[in-house]
Amino acid sequence: MSQSKDCACTREATPRCAIDIHISSGGDVNIYNCGAPGASTPPAPPPPAADTCPAQAAGACVPLALGAKPKQSRRRKIDRLLAGNRVPSALAASFFHTARRYLDGRSAGNALETDAFARLDRLSPALRGVLRCSLASFDSLPRSDLDRLADAGLRADLARPVDVPTLASALGAELLQRAGLLAFGDPAALEAERPGRVRVYDPGNAEDFTSQVNVCRVNGLRTATYQPPLPLGQFTPAELQQRCVPTMQNGQAVQNCAVQGEPCPGYTIDATCLRVPEVEAGSAVLLEGVNFFDVNAQVRILARAPATGEQRVDAHVVGDTQTPLTEVVDGETRTIRDCRVQDRLSFKVPDDLAPGSYEIAVVVPNTTGIARLGTELISAPQFITVVPPATARFQIATERLRARAETSPASFGSDEVGLRFIAIPLLPDGNPGASQLADARFGDVDSGESRTMERVLFTHAQPIAGVALSITGYEIDGEDEYEQQIEAFSEVFIDVVRAQWDMVKEAIAALGGYAILKGLGFKVYIALAIAAAVTLAIDFFYSLWAPADLIVDDAIGLTAVDLAALTSLNFPLLPVAERSTERDIRIVTHAQEKGAATYRETREYISEDEGSRYEIRFRYNRLV
Repeated sequence: MSQSKDCACTREATPRCAIDIHISSGGDVNIYNCGAPGASTPPAPPPPAADTCPAQAAGACVPLALGAKPKQSRRRKIDRLLAGNRVPSALAASFFHTARRYLDGRSAGNALETDAFARLDRLSPALRGVLRCSLASFDSLPRSDLDRLADAGLRADLARPVDVPTLASALGAELLQRAGLLAFGDPAALEAERPGRVRVYDPGNAEDFTSQVNVCRVNGLRTATYQPPLPLGQFTPAELQQRCVPTMQNGQAVQNCAVQGEPCPGYTIDATCLRVPEVEAGSAVLLEGVNFFDVNAQVRILARAPATGEQRVDAHVVGDTQTPLTEVVDGETRTIRDCRVQDRLSFKVPDDLAPGSYEIAVVVPNTTGIARLGTELISAPQFITVVPPATARFQIATERLRARAETSPASFGSDEVGLRFIAIPLLPDGNPGASQLADARFGDVDSGESRTMERVLFTHAQPIAGVALSITGYEIDGEDEYEQQIEAFSEVFIDVVRAQWDMVKEAIAALGGYAILKGLGFKVYIALAIAAAVTLAIDFFYSLWAPADLIVDDAIGLTAVDLAALTSLNFPLLPVAERSTERDIRIVTHAQEKGAATYRETREYISEDEGSRYEIRFRYNRLV
């Protein structure tokens, strides 16, 4: 989309606004005319002085500055949220219900409200106007939109305050749905298993050594049994086993890695080793494949020499119900049984499984009615390496912000950038810890410019199982007093949400909210679900009232084993796959590098809506 807009707001003896607009656009353009001096649009905060002529973005509660860059309408922002979100927010619903009771003059009904009301009491009269406006904006949304974005059960009865058990139950259910969406592509996947379709064939009396149950991917890595078969050149560097040796160069430890050849820890293709994923005991392994057609499927784990031992563990099965059972090829109807099928199952590596190399296979009871297939169908073996739990201490920080391209159109002036980072540790017992907050604000950012941004996002003194990191960034324009209102009101929201999270996180565990996730070993998915839940709540909040456009959106979940591998020269530097967030921000990771106990990467955030490209340089440190 290309845009060219010129807007001048002038004053004459009879005050009026003159607007000259020239537009060339391949997408949506929102035009906001200047309001009459002194006029106000309830329930917005008090109007500006008569010698200014602020534009007000549709649905926003804070005016834009003169000459500010055009802002997306509230409708456009809500539509973007609706398009990408499949799980309503408990945190956003709780905040607005609590705010409604506060503005209605209700007494605090419990500890959760006592804490929130004390924070809202610190709002200035102008910011209480913004709070009232944001609540009116929330209420003006169609019921169907609200039900998809904010948990309906938390906003039903004004006389009933949201308490710790109620919010814990709702947030626990949200995290379960988000983890199901992340792992299996279905928010209901963890609450109920479902079988895949039967895609086996009857070999008749012929001798047949083909595994009818096939594993196509292990933790996202394609396997040697992938169908149709892949030549070595089609495997990515991340799917090849590498051996790394730290070496000294110019007095510094650097990494020297090479793709590993035979002998291999797993499968070999053209004398080259395919990667064997490393997992921690107690963690989940996710398998994708074909013919996981029974929810009673198990995974067989065999120790490899010189160790011995075999055990079976239950699997959580979520079959592919979308891929057709058959297709017509050259006029002949054939069963689809290649890796277009995405039956999925996960299993938890036993907590007491000793570190070492293991062979795994999917075992599916034979319920096909074809007796000659035997009592069980067993996949070809795959491989995992169980590693000891990481006991090191880690730190995550930022170093720099760079605007490769500011928001469009650049002719309207520089960007005003606000960033917030919320980190939540995952403790060894699988429960989350207290949140950590960092933020940054930069004015007058132009294309090609960089800003030093030395912020510690996360650190810890006790062992962790992982960390969730929520990252949001907005381009915010406004007169100085309105910029301050945006920041101050946002800080109150973040404070309330963080306080509510810290008050309910243990209650979620007490109510069994993490039980399924921990039982499946979903450490990384717990972290990712938490980060996604916090990020959605923040963006929904901004979308309702603020003249601010999303330019950075990210949710990162890392286990302690991930952090250990990132900060060690003994593990290869692997490319990070490009992805797009639920709110349509494209993330590209590049400029990766390792040093002794340090990993750096640059994450680029690309917004097609805004025409912007912003980079953040992250640093991961192993401290102990």
